[in-house]
Amino acid sequence: KTVAVTVSSTNAETYLNLQNFKTELKTFQTGDSYKDVLEKSKSNAIEHNLSICHIDLKDVNEEKLGKRVDKVCKEMYQHTSCNGLFMVILAGKKAVNAAAGVTIVKPKFER
Repeated sequence: KTVAVTVSSTNAETYLNLQNFKTELKTFQTGDSYKDVLEKSKSNAIEHNLSICHIDLKDVNEEKLGKRVDKVCKEMYQHTSCNGLFMVILAGKKAVNAAAGVTIVKPKFER
């Protein structure tokens, strides 16, 4: 089983103290923008059993935040392989808590 993590550059330092965790990863990448992190995460979702997408959305306008979160989850779901697992971690800010969600993509059976 393989695990990949893609994290916004602004949150990468969070993982510095997790060396044991990082050594077990197949891939650890950072991205400078929301789009960069999402693109790398989608590639990882295809190639690995578990893909963790840790995105910093602190600079996103609160009116657009819900749409942005929906877009991230929808695109990760569409790129996750059958029986794959993805986790989206959204960095918080002082006034807003962080959030995380996990989804397993199961095969669809036709009846």
